[in-house]
Amino acid sequence: MVAANASGRCIGVDHGSVRVGLAVSDPSRTIASPLPHVASHDAVNDIVTMATQMDAQEIIVGLPLNMDGTWSDSTRAARDFASELREAATAEVIMWDERLSTVEATRALRASGTKRRQRKSRVDSTAASLVLQSYLDSKNSGIDVDFADSEAAHTDRHP
Repeated sequence: MVAANASGRCIGVDHGSVRVGLAVSDPSRTIASPLPHVASHDAVNDIVTMATQMDAQEIIVGLPLNMDGTWSDSTRAARDFASELREAATAEVIMWDERLSTVEATRALRASGTKRRQRKSRVDSTAASLVLQSYLDSKNSGIDVDFADSEAAHTDRHP
C-alpha cells in the first residue's frame, strides 16, 4: 500500500563527517536500494543534483539520536546538514530516527560475507538504505507514525 500523496522517488541520507551514505527508493516507494556514498564536503550539491535527476519528492535524512532519545553532536550535525539541504533542494527534507542503523548495516554486511575493507566503504550507504526502508515501511503500513523533525517536540530535553 503506497501513501495516497506519494509520487516520485525518495532519497535516503546517512550523514557522516567524512562520507554521506545514500539510498534511493523505487518509483512505487516500496524498496530502498543503496547508492555509492559521496564525500561530505560535496554532499549537499550532489544530493540536490541527484534528487532533481531522479525526480525525488522527499529526501529522508537520518537523525542519530542516542538510545534514550537525547541529542549528541552527531544529532546537531545531521540537523544542520538537513537545514542546508532544505535551503538548496526543491524536494521536501524529512528527518527520520536512525538509531542503530550503522550497527545494523555493519552486521548485515558482515553476515553477507563482505570483507572488512569493503564494509568500510559500504556501511554508510547500507545504513542510508535501512533508514529509508524504515521510512518507506512506516508510510506504506497505513499507520501514520509521524517522526517529524519538530523542534518543539525536543525542546524539553534538548536546549
